[in-house]
Amino acid sequence: MPVERPVIRRRPRALVVLFRAGILALFTLWAAVPSPAADDAAPWWPIPVKSYYGIYDPGSKRPGQASVSLNRPKLEEWAPPRRPSGRYTVGVCVPHFKDPYWDVVNYGIMDEARRLGVGVRMTMAGGYDLGDVQVEHLRGHLKDGVDGVILAAVDYEGGASVIAELREAGIPVVEVVNDILAPAVSAKVLVSFHEVGYLVGEYVAGHAEKAGLSTVRIAFFPGPRNAGWAPETLDGFMEAMDRYPGRVDMVDVAWGDTGSAEQAGLLRRTLGEHPDVDYVVGNAVAVEAAPEILQELGLAGRVSVVASYLTPPLYDRIRGGEVLAAAADLNLYQGRMAMDMMVRIFNGEIPGRDFPFRSGPFIHMVTAGNLRNYPVERLLGPHGYQSVLSLDLEE
Repeated sequence: MPVERPVIRRRPRALVVLFRAGILALFTLWAAVPSPAADDAAPWWPIPVKSYYGIYDPGSKRPGQASVSLNRPKLEEWAPPRRPSGRYTVGVCVPHFKDPYWDVVNYGIMDEARRLGVGVRMTMAGGYDLGDVQVEHLRGHLKDGVDGVILAAVDYEGGASVIAELREAGIPVVEVVNDILAPAVSAKVLVSFHEVGYLVGEYVAGHAEKAGLSTVRIAFFPGPRNAGWAPETLDGFMEAMDRYPGRVDMVDVAWGDTGSAEQAGLLRRTLGEHPDVDYVVGNAVAVEAAPEILQELGLAGRVSVVASYLTPPLYDRIRGGEVLAAAADLNLYQGRMAMDMMVRIFNGEIPGRDFPFRSGPFIHMVTAGNLRNYPVERLLGPHGYQSVLSLDLEE
């Protein structure tokens, strides 16, 4: 069955070059930051970020892109705010903890909240198909007296009405990792998953070209269709692959929630129907399951595997040679930055003027060849960390 290609929205090449120059110019500064395991008291900042100031108008926004009402992106260094003078508690809503990606985000939020003296109450929806549950969690935070909410939305177009209710009640909402359209959101910490997909596509195209493949057969596992980041990743990937000198055959685009059972099922079905693929590309849950399933189907050693984001298990897979590469969006730091943005609001600062309305760290492709430049604790937090759902205010 032919796969429908997404609509391509091309980025100006000059901006791509500028952003990559910024990465090279500021990377040495980021690399000098001590890892959490090395010294818990050491500062984790400054880090290079891409920031957007100005007024947010969702009417001029497309998925995968910042609203055109915002100013042009600014390359700068992120540093946290001063501790708030009052006592504050932040509600946090995340999709789930089925994927260890969110354990890393949890660590970033909790570690920064602890450092700034802020209390936290966290809930998880349970999956990307449970938007109604997440809305109920948001309504619960509206009732239980939190001072702000950090949200990782399960649905790009959902939750707008309850976010408006929170804002009307004086409770700011800072979006983290997953983009959302909601007009009433106060600020956002995220990367462009369109750019993530583009970087992954560039890597796959370069690897395939070196291998001399005239036709590249790819099975792609974006993630959940309703989450903004998944279609954005596919869109960016396809844009990069459009420049491949040979033929690109997308044998399947398999959508699904990022639970291990569902992604394993999608892998078995797709690889059973298309055993001649050259690459399995997609979300970290699918890619983490891929080596065993490829072995099970007698395809190990013939199919290359690349992930669109990084988790602790995938870091080990790359080190062991089972996975070629993964895009690292520094989700640990996104969690920290979201808490920083919330505290800036508590301190009376205005998003879009005193600090960016939207900001996020630069994306890195982590491979076996450059793994030594990315210590796991710096990228993903302490080894074996398990999420916690509450943090009490300091006395």
